[in-house]
Amino acid sequence: MLLVALALVSCKKPADCGDLSVNIGYSVNGNPLTTDSLCYHNEAENEFMITEIQWFISNMELQNELGAWNALEPKIFYIDTNIPESQALRMNHVPTGHYKALRFTFGLDENDNRTGLFNNPPELEMFWPEPLGGGYHYMKLNGKYLDAEGRLAPMAIHLGIGQNEDCTEFYQNYFIVEIPIDFNVRANIENQLDLTMVIDNWFRNPNTIDFNELGSHIMQNQAAQQALKENGHDAFAISNDEKDNNIAMKKDGFLKGFNGFMRKAAPKPHFWSWDNAKERFQNPTAASRHCEERSNPDLKI
Repeated sequence: MLLVALALVSCKKPADCGDLSVNIGYSVNGNPLTTDSLCYHNEAENEFMITEIQWFISNMELQNELGAWNALEPKIFYIDTNIPESQALRMNHVPTGHYKALRFTFGLDENDNRTGLFNNPPELEMFWPEPLGGGYHYMKLNGKYLDAEGRLAPMAIHLGIGQNEDCTEFYQNYFIVEIPIDFNVRANIENQLDLTMVIDNWFRNPNTIDFNELGSHIMQNQAAQQALKENGHDAFAISNDEKDNNIAMKKDGFLKGFNGFMRKAAPKPHFWSWDNAKERFQNPTAASRHCEERSNPDLKI
């Protein structure tokens, strides 16, 4: 069984592999995210807007039927609502087969999250200050909210490494997300999964986040980091499954069936010649016989 499991996590030839695109989306209260609009309320009754979300996802894996985890490449993705192309995470040479779970790290683990990993923006701009533990933000979820006085105030949900009060001890606040799926990767097409960040879940379960208390300046607040970390475990969902998978395969199947039907239904060669058309329009009997021929293939012209 171990040998079979190992065989399933590597591609021996192109027919054993498919391409995978994990498409990132965002929702608030069950609807697609609308940025820069003061139209949302959280469990603490804060009225707020989202302006941008920048974050890392890493160590993505698929679990096959035998329980083996297949690591996907590349290892780290930077995702930014201001960069549309970053919302599609593309992976090639994924072993074909049926998968029952998707797993990934929200943010960067201690092996990857080190200062100097990125040298160019926009990833470089996610740096986490060295005195606070170094490395990079896991996420910047930025926006604004109406404070207790009704004034528009900045909302900065910035997650990363935590620290004690005198910054002598540091805490890893990344976490692992595992989502059950019913998904087939097939060869020679781009297989697609839709991964949605359920933004409102960051603020509600099990901890109610009040932006008047934790709306910003939380990079040095490990209690806030821990509360959001606990809430983040159900902040992600797969919004499509096998019945929506492999759009290209369905399109190809439809075209093959349609083309086959058209070949059967098409008139005989030279039917649309001028002489043939002229004869049939001028001679209703000939046209009628053609209809009969189409319904009775044993008749010959």
